[in-house]
Amino acid sequence: MSKLDIHVIPDGPIKVANAEAITFCGEALETDGDVYLCRCGKSGNAPFCDGSHNPGFDGSRQKEPSAEIRVWEGQTLRTFFNPNTCMHVFYCKPLKELRERELAGDAAAAEEIMKVVGTCPSGALTYETKEAIAEPAPTAFASCIDIREGGEIRVQKPFDINAEPMERMMPARATLCRCGLSKNKPWCDGRHVKAKDFR
Repeated sequence: MSKLDIHVIPDGPIKVANAEAITFCGEALETDGDVYLCRCGKSGNAPFCDGSHNPGFDGSRQKEPSAEIRVWEGQTLRTFFNPNTCMHVFYCKPLKELRERELAGDAAAAEEIMKVVGTCPSGALTYETKEAIAEPAPTAFASCIDIREGGEIRVQKPFDINAEPMERMMPARATLCRCGLSKNKPWCDGRHVKAKDFR
């Protein structure tokens, strides 16, 4: 399986190659070859770029990530949480109870923790096994790029990108900004919730 090739064009769109399946607002898009995705939030042809970023769009990172990685130590697992990449969609809510069960010796809880970590859209959550245990199959997605309505670009397939990766970033999960407001471009930091008339 070929990797996604993601090229962030300075002060311009995101070029994506090798994307077999892209969804936008839950609908499959017809694509042929490379696609250029808007990241200024102004395109009249969302999610594609129509040149609206010219002139004046600053596509650079404006704020360096400052929060430290949080580590949880279980009996069989170690999980890591990077607050700088968290999307706050709360797929991780079950972790509190699952961690308590894992610490109490529930072997099934470890597998459930790994599954929950695998659903994290931004890759803010990762894990390491502390002993030889069976790991679940990777989460299967219908599309390799899922563009959320009024939200971020979710990368759901192994990828290469010409941008500095976030600490402990997963090789197949990330969220990219397309509203133009993120201070951590090209990565999404959730500021799209403040964007008006943004689809």
